[in-house]
Amino acid sequence: MLGIVVFRLRLGLQSRYEHENEVLGRDGIMVVPWAGLAVPVSLSSLGVPYTQDFNTLASSGTGSTLPTGWTFLEVGSNANGLYTAGTGSSNTGDTYSFGPSGSSERALGGLRSSNLIPLFGVEFRNDTGSTIASLAIAYTGEQWRLGNTGRVDRLDFQYSMDATSLTTGTWQDFDALDFTSPSTSGSTGARNGNDPANRTLLSATLPLTVPAGGTFRLRWMDFDATGADDGLAVDDFSLTAWGSPSLAVPEAGRTAGLLGLALAGLVVARKVGTGLN
Repeated sequence: MLGIVVFRLRLGLQSRYEHENEVLGRDGIMVVPWAGLAVPVSLSSLGVPYTQDFNTLASSGTGSTLPTGWTFLEVGSNANGLYTAGTGSSNTGDTYSFGPSGSSERALGGLRSSNLIPLFGVEFRNDTGSTIASLAIAYTGEQWRLGNTGRVDRLDFQYSMDATSLTTGTWQDFDALDFTSPSTSGSTGARNGNDPANRTLLSATLPLTVPAGGTFRLRWMDFDATGADDGLAVDDFSLTAWGSPSLAVPEAGRTAGLLGLALAGLVVARKVGTGLN
């Protein structure tokens, strides 16, 4: 049976695990046990941003550890359950910790090829004790390689309220947070994703109702661009949960309302006092 391999990576130093390494084939799905930590990021307060700069990723060689709550999967015959530290010099399809050679300044990304599709994301849990009404999300998209000229590549941003992994549940597109490669001309090859010309700051507010104790997931999927794909990454991610806005009555409105009630009371008093029923 010709199949493709999907891996879930071990994350952090937490203690709760999921099994979601799958070999997918035309004749069905065979599940292969692989211990992957599934501990969501806890949002404990409304209005307080969660931030992630990915600088704990490996700066050389390969790695399998991501920040708590973050996961990645590789689909394809070259999937190996590891990400590679790279500068964008390689055109090999893989999940990447992008950054300058030897630098601790990293970004999480990937490069899609015919034998590997990378996707990555993060899970959050609402521990604020209140209902979340919206999410203010921002991140910097970085381009570390130009695979082909005259076309654009992108990372598709999606969210889910019912997913239990990066490949289950129902996912919705939110195009305002898609990252499109800013460099589309010139010679193909490595780009410095830290240069202003090769990066884009994205921000948007996602309307999403999350009850207290509820979870949600975000993910980025590598689009299949024409020809060789670009190396694209996410850096300096932030998310702030907000509740429903309070319906405050302006001071002038409160004063007018109280005055109206007082006048109504006088009218009633006069009617009662004069015997008018």
